[in-house]
Amino acid sequence: MQTQLSLKEMTTEELRALMEAIEEELDDRKWDGLLARPVVQGTAMWEIQERTKADIRASRVKEWKPGETFEALFQS
Repeated sequence: MQTQLSLKEMTTEELRALMEAIEEELDDRKWDGLLARPVVQGTAMWEIQERTKADIRASRVKEWKPGETFEALFQS
């Protein structure tokens, strides 16, 4: 059973924590929406993707593979 708490009954610290949690959730939803969109040629996300692919092909960065440790990225 859930207990309802009026905003007026909450302390300032509780209100700030609630506000922070709401802001974090809204930010996560914004990024989820942006990343769920297809990458369209000519957009900023397309440019970033193309530059990243070029960097990987030129060995300026190492591509991370799932299951590989992040420490392995920094080893020569």
